Amino acid sequence: MNRPAVRLLTALLAIAMLAVPASALAGKGGKGKNKALVVCKHGCKYRTIQKAVDKAGKTKQKNDVIEVKPGKYVEGVIVEGKKYKGLTIKGTKKNARKVILEGKNAKDPIGNPANNGIEIIDVKDVTVKNMWARNYLNNGIFWHDTNTDDNKATCQNPVAKNVDTSFNRSYGLFMFGCEGGAFNGGEGWGHGDSAFYVGATPFQKNPQKTVLKNLEGYENILGYSGTNSKYVVIKDSDFYNNGIGIVPNTLDSEPFEPNAEGVIKDNNIFWNNFNYFLPDSRVEPVGGLGGGINYPTGIGVALFGSDGWKVTDNDIFGNFMWGVALFSDPVGNCEGPPSDGCTTGDDALSQNNQVTDNDMGRDGADTNGHYDFFVDGSGTGNCFEGNDTSTFAPDGSPPGPAHATVGQLYPPCPVPAGTQPNPGATGDVFGTPGLQFGVLFPYVITDPPENQECEWNQHPHPAFGDFKPLDVEPGPTCPVT
Repeated sequence: MNRPAVRLLTALLAIAMLAVPASALAGKGGKGKNKALVVCKHGCKYRTIQKAVDKAGKTKQKNDVIEVKPGKYVEGVIVEGKKYKGLTIKGTKKNARKVILEGKNAKDPIGNPANNGIEIIDVKDVTVKNMWARNYLNNGIFWHDTNTDDNKATCQNPVAKNVDTSFNRSYGLFMFGCEGGAFNGGEGWGHGDSAFYVGATPFQKNPQKTVLKNLEGYENILGYSGTNSKYVVIKDSDFYNNGIGIVPNTLDSEPFEPNAEGVIKDNNIFWNNFNYFLPDSRVEPVGGLGGGINYPTGIGVALFGSDGWKVTDNDIFGNFMWGVALFSDPVGNCEGPPSDGCTTGDDALSQNNQVTDNDMGRDGADTNGHYDFFVDGSGTGNCFEGNDTSTFAPDGSPPGPAHATVGQLYPPCPVPAGTQPNPGATGDVFGTPGLQFGVLFPYVITDPPENQECEWNQHPHPAFGDFKPLDVEPGPTCPVT
């Protein structure tokens, strides 16, 4: 070939290269110029996920991608430090259960028993997708900020997509001290606390929402739990066959209390009657609330010391104690001195919550135990509006203008301007004695705790999709009344 022809061919090849997308040059699954690191059981450069993570930490690039081919990986993976910003660890199949992170006999990188399937420490923008984490000593996938006091927000935008978790000792998907992020798709079952957990959300001037959607949580102590969680949106998901379906809560055990400003909408929350206290339960709770107080069971949604949550447009049915319960904590979250009776300085106060437009009890076909709504009489500013087939736990006060057949703890939304919201409420954490101490408190200290079931208002459930109720047998031995 003569020299002019060679020059022409070279020029044409250069022009063609300019037309090739950067993603094509990056290799399958790569971001920008980063070629994916591939992990498999045989025939790949990396036999373990941790080895690929270690390599990603040495590339001096951000947004690395690790692709994990089908197989079982018996290891505990640790991703630590800002050098991993933007990392994605993903299974190569859309079926999450093709890539298994197995906790039985798993070790962490230094040879200790693995506490977590993947632990992401002080890293922003880490995504995990298309895998199943099971049987770990603590959690399936765990993102966290190790120093929540320095205001550096080292955990931002953690994302799980299509990740299943099962029978991890504490949590399935777990965020702690993080801002923003999402859990999108996936199932969680068999956890000693909750399948999905968002805790210790820092206060933010311009809040980043943490969005949980398209999830299934079942056969857990709690479907969703979030101690001091804020700016959380839980939507388009199914929570069923748990002890409680959804329970944002406020406790002194974590920073940034209280839990506040969350939204629970467009979910199915049903049949949360899992009596995990029974001997033949497959799941054992990690622990109670201390002082002989156990988690209550048989509840769809529990707003526990919650401030400013919205519960709207959900289907809530077949929960054998209450559909939605609002209560404060006068025992385990007391910051004031004993001399003030814990009426000041306490953050676990149920207030300013809106419960609207929910379908309760499937139009009477699958009712919520004793009542659709229970309020303990603490706090103030809670309101209820537009909920179908609603029944309210009586509050013992004279009937008010909001609901002719009950007292004044269930006003419509919004509370009319210039009026005292919830005039029957005490405004503090104790609530009205006839409810807080007459109903709720004896229930959570039931001894033995499996006898909570003896207080349920049970009935057969009509069919609902392909779901099946969970009933642990044999049941408790209830006192003869």
